[in-house]
Amino acid sequence: MNDVVWRRFKVAEADSDWEPASYNVRWEDGKEYGRWRRVLRKHSHGLTVISRYTAPPGKAWKIVGKASRLGEEVYILEGAYYNGAGRVVAGPGTFMFNAPGAVHGGISCCLTLLIHCCSGEPDELLTVELIDFEPTQQPNANSTDTSPAG
Repeated sequence: MNDVVWRRFKVAEADSDWEPASYNVRWEDGKEYGRWRRVLRKHSHGLTVISRYTAPPGKAWKIVGKASRLGEEVYILEGAYYNGAGRVVAGPGTFMFNAPGAVHGGISCCLTLLIHCCSGEPDELLTVELIDFEPTQQPNANSTDTSPAG
């Protein structure tokens, strides 16, 4: 990595837009639901973004992806990943590393993540579904369930 030029910089709120995902939907309440991504840093060795997910009332996003060739680091800022029973499996303050090529995913209603794609490439999305869903547990900084997501 001797040929990489490193620079210090910062990104302010007005410096970049939120990009909507292609799978976003306009719901009967007139609001748009889905994912918005804000690129904080893009470099040949990594892509760092904040992603926000929202789902219509009574619904959730069930998303499965495959991590890029160097994997990805994910930190939950707000919201949670749920299992099929509606229990929190990872909440605010949780850090996860998805190994290179790992198939991973979860169920979320409202979720904000900091994601660093170590290879500079985002995940390959395998499935994106809007499902009927009601959480049975609310996220907080100390509530996580160690049962497998499903």
